[in-house]
Amino acid sequence: MHKWKTNLGLALILVALSVNLQGQSQEGVKNLGPVVNSKYSDFGPFVSADGKTLYFASDRPTGIGGQDGWMSHKVAGQWGEPENMGQPFNTQMNEGPDCLTADEQTMYFTGCNRQGALGGCDIYVTQKQPDGKWGEPQNLGAPINTKFNEANASIAPDGRNLYYVSQRPDGLGGWDIWVSTKQDGKWGAPKNLGPGINTAENEMFVFIHWDGVTLYFSSDGRGGFGNADIFRSVLMPSGWSNPVNLGPAVNSPDKDFYFTIPASGDLAYFSSTRSDTLGQEDLYVVPVPMIMKPSGLTLVYGIVADIDTCAPPTKDPKLGTPIYDIHTCTPVESVIRIADSKTDQERLLSKTTPQGAYKVVLGTGADYNLTAYAKGYTFHSERFVVPAEQAYQEVEKNILLTKLKAGAVVVLHNIYFDFDRSVLRPESKTELENLVRLLNGNPTMKIEIRGHTDSKGSDEYNIRLSRSRAKAVVDWLALEGGINKDRLNSVGYGESLPIASNVSDEGRQLNRRVEFKILK
Repeated sequence: MHKWKTNLGLALILVALSVNLQGQSQEGVKNLGPVVNSKYSDFGPFVSADGKTLYFASDRPTGIGGQDGWMSHKVAGQWGEPENMGQPFNTQMNEGPDCLTADEQTMYFTGCNRQGALGGCDIYVTQKQPDGKWGEPQNLGAPINTKFNEANASIAPDGRNLYYVSQRPDGLGGWDIWVSTKQDGKWGAPKNLGPGINTAENEMFVFIHWDGVTLYFSSDGRGGFGNADIFRSVLMPSGWSNPVNLGPAVNSPDKDFYFTIPASGDLAYFSSTRSDTLGQEDLYVVPVPMIMKPSGLTLVYGIVADIDTCAPPTKDPKLGTPIYDIHTCTPVESVIRIADSKTDQERLLSKTTPQGAYKVVLGTGADYNLTAYAKGYTFHSERFVVPAEQAYQEVEKNILLTKLKAGAVVVLHNIYFDFDRSVLRPESKTELENLVRLLNGNPTMKIEIRGHTDSKGSDEYNIRLSRSRAKAVVDWLALEGGINKDRLNSVGYGESLPIASNVSDEGRQLNRRVEFKILK
């Protein structure tokens, strides 16, 4: 071991890791092989949230010049031939992709000695264009970049915190890890992560996991197995936990750096200079030990499209509800908003691709509302309750939007009442705020709030319950949402207008609904 420092607590952790991970020690580490690696330097991997695209830097001579950004796609479990990311991302100077948003539409990267830079190496951002290529990079400027070197950016899943490393002299020494928070569209003054993370030596190659709280970084100032080891820290209410060496499952007597994990948390990719490299540095993969695995996440993806353009639907044989083939529908470029269901606190705001595709990552132990908005359309929302113990999962949720027009009827999917009552529950707040935003954005619109029940109970009871629930929504819109009551009308239809079969519990649940109809 090199540069080992006396630390009994860390030593005991490393011994435990060595014992528990023998089945996943260095034998579990695999070189990605000659399809991805070359006889030159291949390093700095970053894997997309879904684990299907791998970005990295390489100085192989088939690029544009210097160190270029490259990417490889996984097909049938195998990484394909790397593709150069092309201009204007790459130049004759050195570039390296650092991180990507979950929807794969925004990339942050390090560029060195580019024209107009503030320092030797600066952090840049680029957006994916409709043709799939990366657009003209923009220097993030001050206060993130300085006349010193900044590099290795990692964006948190909510897009609001950017972690990166810098050589600015007001740190603790060498390269330090810093974080900047975006407020009102601007990056704030960066904060040093402090002596709990940084040392007098070098902390680099930072990666914040898709869970937003697990931080991985490389350090040559904390001792360990080699010249530089990879460590893990978790953001707690009290601050960052003491960094833990990832142990022999990842670290070796050589230099191990750049660490990235997809949202699934099952595999880790990193760079190393170990003896079996094909070149100077190679890319490697290793299973993530269960005791070091990030918490489970839910990756939600799909397409937003115009329901009026879809091919005629088929019918669900059990429920009687329409089933649309999303691939026959015209995509709608939309805004995707993630919020807390009970408080409407916004967690994430992003856009779909021009092809209507979206991809978001949801953490565990929360109740979310995912809403799609587009100009000229009503909104559509879905509720996602992700238990704290939920394992990683991928959920496809295609969304169909209805154009704003008189006569359009839209189900409010996330309006909740207690059994046999007409008092709105707290988790209805986000859906109601969505409707307030729609009405405020269309000040001449008038709507009818329509209450419905299933077929259980008498007609009189169902009419009375559906009326009182529709009125409860109108009252909330007027009193809490500030909408003029002249624009609102409430009607209870009881069980007279089912949208599904009343034979099954699932069908009856669909029929117990509140919706709105555009009158004007």
